[in-house]
Amino acid sequence: MNQMIYAHTNGPEKEKWQLLIDHLTSVAEIAAGFSRNKDVSKLAYLAGLFHDLGKYSSAYQNRLINQVQKVDHSTAGAQEIKKLWKNSEKNFLATLVSYCVSGHHTGLPDYGSISDLPSEPTLYARLQRSLEDYSAYKTEVDLSPLEETTYPILKPTTNTGLFTFSFLTRMVYSMVVDADFQDTETFTKGHPKPRGGYPDIASLCSKLDRYMERFSGKSQSLVADLRKGVLAAAKAHAVKDQGLFSLTVPTGGGKTLASLNFALRHAVEHNLERVIYVVPYTTIIEQNAAVIKESLGEENVLEHHSNFDWDAINPNQGFDEHSDDADSSLQLRLKLATENWDIPIIVTTNVQFFESLFSHKSSRCRKLHNIANSVVIFDEAQNLPMEFLKPSLLAVTELVWNYGVSAVFCTATQPELTQFFPPGVEVQEIIPNLKELYSKFRRIEVISLGKQTDQEIADRIQQHEQALCIVNTRKHALGLYKMLNSSGTYHLSTLMYPNHRKRVIHEIRMRLAEGHPCKVISTQLLEAGVDLDFPVGFRALAGLDSIIQAGGRVNRNRRKELAPLYVFEPETEFIKRNPGFVQQSSDVTKMVLRKWEGKDPISTDAIQYYYNQLYKLQSAHAFDNKRILDHFEKQGVKDLEFDFRKASEDFSILGDETISVIVPIETEAIKLLDQLRRSDYPRSIARSLQAYSVNIYRHEFDHLLSEGRITIEQDRFPVLVNPQENYDDETGLKFQEAAGGDALVLDS
Repeated sequence: MNQMIYAHTNGPEKEKWQLLIDHLTSVAEIAAGFSRNKDVSKLAYLAGLFHDLGKYSSAYQNRLINQVQKVDHSTAGAQEIKKLWKNSEKNFLATLVSYCVSGHHTGLPDYGSISDLPSEPTLYARLQRSLEDYSAYKTEVDLSPLEETTYPILKPTTNTGLFTFSFLTRMVYSMVVDADFQDTETFTKGHPKPRGGYPDIASLCSKLDRYMERFSGKSQSLVADLRKGVLAAAKAHAVKDQGLFSLTVPTGGGKTLASLNFALRHAVEHNLERVIYVVPYTTIIEQNAAVIKESLGEENVLEHHSNFDWDAINPNQGFDEHSDDADSSLQLRLKLATENWDIPIIVTTNVQFFESLFSHKSSRCRKLHNIANSVVIFDEAQNLPMEFLKPSLLAVTELVWNYGVSAVFCTATQPELTQFFPPGVEVQEIIPNLKELYSKFRRIEVISLGKQTDQEIADRIQQHEQALCIVNTRKHALGLYKMLNSSGTYHLSTLMYPNHRKRVIHEIRMRLAEGHPCKVISTQLLEAGVDLDFPVGFRALAGLDSIIQAGGRVNRNRRKELAPLYVFEPETEFIKRNPGFVQQSSDVTKMVLRKWEGKDPISTDAIQYYYNQLYKLQSAHAFDNKRILDHFEKQGVKDLEFDFRKASEDFSILGDETISVIVPIETEAIKLLDQLRRSDYPRSIARSLQAYSVNIYRHEFDHLLSEGRITIEQDRFPVLVNPQENYDDETGLKFQEAAGGDALVLDS
């Protein structure tokens, strides 16, 4: 063994190599600094100190010189902490640390069982492995933190407390892997990467106040006055103690800016570090993100979702970090912020947020510690993933009870979530006198048409100069659109790339404002996050929440007292069958419409009744469909026997992978694609191309690929072949009958 023991090399000169003790100490200190809880900090420090103990072996030191043989350096620290705390009252803590140490490269493992062979990847198997002698660590590593580390005082969210331990493990793991990444990249580059340096929350709050001054003039309408009242209530409530909140606001009530005002003021009041805005789908994220960026500055806001997921791009290709270009510098900083969410304002999706909370991968868990001490806003809370509702809300409770988070559930159709929280959870409503507010905001009359053929609905739509019709499937939307086929008629679906949709929506908005004929057939992508105002609407029968959201695009600015929203049951050749949950929610909606016939079904009482009835119809495991909690809440165990990897694999919100396909039909898209083909640093170009890409399901992608209608550029980027033939400038990506199917529009 050499006298000097190293962690990383940097060229042939050993004087430039990083000493192992320096790396261990640095990672431990960085990890400890990520938590405000002193006991959690001590755990993170210890895990950081032990994470690379295996590098003290002669075999690993020889590997640094020869760069040939692989050496398991992640298991040693896990074995050592178990030995040092064997038969002590800290045995659970030893297991917790061993998960973090053994998985700091390969991901949090499953616990495994006594039947596992040492070569298997489970924690139990790794703890049985024979390792190269790493005892030289005792000559350098100070073990006094062993005595100082104690159990953190946390409030358990389950009777056993096991889920709380599993969540603590994730948090400590997040701190260690982020610290390891940062220390390693600093040594490798010779300097830290350009992280942080953003304005603090108080400065952003002042910036938002200046932005809001434009709305402080004399109101011109009742709707404007009502929106001011919503904003005032949100501001007033921000001084309340941290916890769980609901912000229930009728559609068109100014929910985005009200929730942002509450969040920033609440963060200032409680010295919190960031605001995280979580929306259901990418299709509704654009408008919300645009409002937030306009009010707070684009450089302070990170969009992190499938259309901006830098990890989805080849990790071996990066930015030119030496570029002086300001846009490249901004994009580099945003890319770095996606790694650990070290930025004050984040706009993301349910998929990105919740799948990260249950992921076992270091790249996705790395950000978790930065969710602590923040305000998390769940926009359109009725779209929280039902099949994962119990584990998702249990994780939110962990964040609120134990990690300094305040959570806000925002929607016009507030679901009854109390039953899914642990006993003792209180959700405070921010808006007073909800029934009165909904009554004052009433702008539409819901009229049930019963069963209607496509021709009957088409004829009804044709009777109006301007009308919106929203249906449940892409195939139905396309079929109705082709039946109308008249001037001023538009089609919208997620088979159109974002810039195409944006262009069409702009044209629709202009025609509505100028009074020109304008009829729109759309999938449910228009139900939220799009500011349009039609004089009449049609909605295929669906859940009451969807009907109310569709109503938010009708008479939005109250140009008349009440406008009709016609709800119809489609009798159509374009739908072979409704997905089970759509049919179930539609049946409950029919119950509501019958019960509230002659009254207003867009009321807090009707909404509450709808969710109560809908939840009653679900099976015992409907809200934890993949039994995620069973991976952590095991009966009769003697140790922390968690299945992190299995839970991660089972927790997939989409249920079907979507793939982004570039559509090079516009001049700018063609230009960007050409740059991507020639660039050594394609990440920023690929990001720009997302504006010209369509997200499709895996089976749809496979179908197009098999037909030769998609090609793969640079072994990574799917591109549509012959877009003039395969893409329609009115309806988007073309599918054959078998491929398109009755797909619901649920984009991550």
